[in-house]
Amino acid sequence: MGRSKNLTTYIHNKSNAKLGDALVNFIYSVAKSLVSGIPTGMKVSDSILSEAFKGSMWHKTNTLKLSGKKNRIADSVEALILFFWVHEGLSLKNLIEPLESQLEPQSFRHPKEEHLTAVLSFQNLLNILHQIYVERK
Repeated sequence: MGRSKNLTTYIHNKSNAKLGDALVNFIYSVAKSLVSGIPTGMKVSDSILSEAFKGSMWHKTNTLKLSGKKNRIADSVEALILFFWVHEGLSLKNLIEPLESQLEPQSFRHPKEEHLTAVLSFQNLLNILHQIYVERK
Protein backbone atom coordinates (compact mmCIF):
# COMPACT_ATOMS: atom_id res chain seq x y z
CA MET A 1 0.00 0.00 0.00
CA GLY A 2 1.32 3.47 -0.88
CA ARG A 3 2.04 6.15 1.66
CA SER A 4 -0.92 8.35 0.69
CA LYS A 5 -3.31 5.38 0.84
CA ASN A 6 -2.01 4.53 4.32
CA LEU A 7 -2.54 8.13 5.43
CA THR A 8 -6.05 8.21 3.99
CA THR A 9 -6.95 4.96 5.76
CA TYR A 10 -5.46 6.25 9.00
CA ILE A 11 -7.31 9.56 9.06
CA HIS A 12 -10.68 7.96 8.35
CA ASN A 13 -10.38 5.63 11.35
CA LYS A 14 -12.80 6.76 14.10
CA SER A 15 -10.50 5.58 16.90
CA ASN A 16 -7.67 7.71 15.52
CA ALA A 17 -10.03 10.67 15.30
CA LYS A 18 -11.09 10.18 18.91
CA LEU A 19 -7.52 10.14 20.22
CA GLY A 20 -6.62 12.96 17.82
CA ASP A 21 -9.45 15.03 19.32
CA ALA A 22 -7.84 14.78 22.76
CA LEU A 23 -4.43 15.64 21.31
CA VAL A 24 -5.75 18.67 19.41
CA ASN A 25 -7.57 20.00 22.49
CA PHE A 26 -4.43 19.50 24.56
CA ILE A 27 -2.00 21.22 22.18
CA TYR A 28 -4.34 24.18 21.67
CA SER A 29 -4.89 24.49 25.42
CA VAL A 30 -1.15 24.51 26.05
CA ALA A 31 -0.52 27.06 23.29
CA LYS A 32 -3.30 29.33 24.54
CA SER A 33 -2.06 28.99 28.14
CA LEU A 34 1.47 29.93 27.10
CA VAL A 35 0.29 32.99 25.17
CA SER A 36 -2.26 34.22 27.71
CA GLY A 37 -0.25 33.34 30.80
CA ILE A 38 -3.37 31.74 32.28
CA PRO A 39 -3.74 27.94 32.43
CA THR A 40 -6.78 26.89 30.42
CA GLY A 41 -8.46 23.82 28.99
CA MET A 42 -10.13 24.30 25.63
CA LYS A 43 -12.28 22.30 23.24
CA VAL A 44 -11.38 23.08 19.63
CA SER A 45 -14.53 23.33 17.53
CA ASP A 46 -15.16 21.40 14.33
CA SER A 47 -15.57 24.66 12.44
CA ILE A 48 -12.07 25.84 13.45
CA LEU A 49 -10.47 22.64 12.17
CA SER A 50 -12.61 22.48 9.04
CA GLU A 51 -11.86 26.10 8.10
CA ALA A 52 -8.16 25.61 8.85
CA PHE A 53 -8.04 22.58 6.56
CA LYS A 54 -9.80 24.41 3.74
CA GLY A 55 -7.24 27.20 3.95
CA SER A 56 -4.26 24.86 4.17
CA MET A 57 -1.90 23.52 1.54
CA TRP A 58 -3.39 20.02 2.02
CA HIS A 59 -6.60 21.31 0.44
CA LYS A 60 -5.12 23.87 -1.95
CA THR A 61 -2.77 21.35 -3.56
CA ASN A 62 -5.27 18.49 -3.41
CA THR A 63 -2.71 16.42 -1.46
CA LEU A 64 -5.47 15.14 0.79
CA LYS A 65 -9.06 15.11 -0.38
CA LEU A 66 -11.55 15.60 2.42
CA SER A 67 -15.18 16.30 1.86
CA GLY A 68 -18.42 16.20 3.73
CA LYS A 69 -19.72 18.03 6.74
CA LYS A 70 -17.41 20.04 8.95
CA ASN A 71 -17.47 17.41 11.72
CA ARG A 72 -16.21 14.76 9.30
CA ILE A 73 -13.43 17.03 8.06
CA ALA A 74 -12.55 17.96 11.66
CA ASP A 75 -12.33 14.27 12.63
CA SER A 76 -9.93 13.68 9.75
CA VAL A 77 -7.80 16.69 10.72
CA GLU A 78 -7.60 15.41 14.32
CA ALA A 79 -6.46 12.02 13.07
CA LEU A 80 -3.99 13.70 10.69
CA ILE A 81 -2.34 15.62 13.53
CA LEU A 82 -2.23 12.40 15.58
CA PHE A 83 -0.56 10.62 12.65
CA PHE A 84 2.31 13.09 12.62
CA TRP A 85 2.78 12.82 16.38
CA VAL A 86 2.65 9.01 16.51
CA HIS A 87 4.12 7.93 13.15
CA GLU A 88 6.28 10.82 11.97
CA GLY A 89 8.01 11.50 15.27
CA LEU A 90 6.90 15.07 15.83
CA SER A 91 7.13 16.15 19.45
CA LEU A 92 4.39 17.91 21.35
CA LYS A 93 6.59 21.00 21.18
CA ASN A 94 6.62 20.69 17.34
CA LEU A 95 2.82 20.68 17.40
CA ILE A 96 2.37 23.46 19.97
CA GLU A 97 4.84 26.04 18.62
CA PRO A 98 3.09 26.63 15.25
CA LEU A 99 -0.15 27.29 17.13
CA GLU A 100 1.49 29.49 19.74
CA SER A 101 3.30 31.59 17.14
CA GLN A 102 0.00 32.66 15.54
CA LEU A 103 -2.08 33.29 18.65
CA GLU A 104 -2.71 36.85 19.79
CA PRO A 105 -3.53 37.39 23.49
CA GLN A 106 -5.92 40.26 22.77
CA SER A 107 -8.04 38.00 20.52
CA PHE A 108 -8.99 35.86 23.53
CA ARG A 109 -11.32 38.63 24.74
CA HIS A 110 -13.62 38.30 21.74
CA PRO A 111 -15.03 34.91 20.61
CA LYS A 112 -15.05 35.81 16.89
CA GLU A 113 -11.46 37.05 17.01
CA GLU A 114 -10.32 34.01 18.93
CA HIS A 115 -12.05 31.78 16.37
CA LEU A 116 -10.24 33.50 13.51
CA THR A 117 -6.90 33.38 15.33
CA ALA A 118 -7.40 29.70 16.13
CA VAL A 119 -8.19 28.96 12.47
CA LEU A 120 -5.00 30.73 11.38
CA SER A 121 -3.01 28.88 14.06
CA PHE A 122 -4.22 25.47 12.94
CA GLN A 123 -3.78 26.44 9.31
CA ASN A 124 -0.15 27.25 10.14
CA LEU A 125 0.29 23.86 11.82
CA LEU A 126 -1.36 22.04 8.91
CA ASN A 127 0.88 23.84 6.41
CA ILE A 128 3.97 22.77 8.36
CA LEU A 129 2.70 19.17 8.44
CA HIS A 130 2.05 19.35 4.70
CA GLN A 131 5.59 20.53 4.07
CA ILE A 132 6.96 17.65 6.16
CA TYR A 133 4.76 15.20 4.28
CA VAL A 134 5.88 16.44 0.87
CA GLU A 135 9.56 16.46 1.86
CA ARG A 136 9.43 12.90 3.19
CA LYS A 137 7.46 11.53 0.23
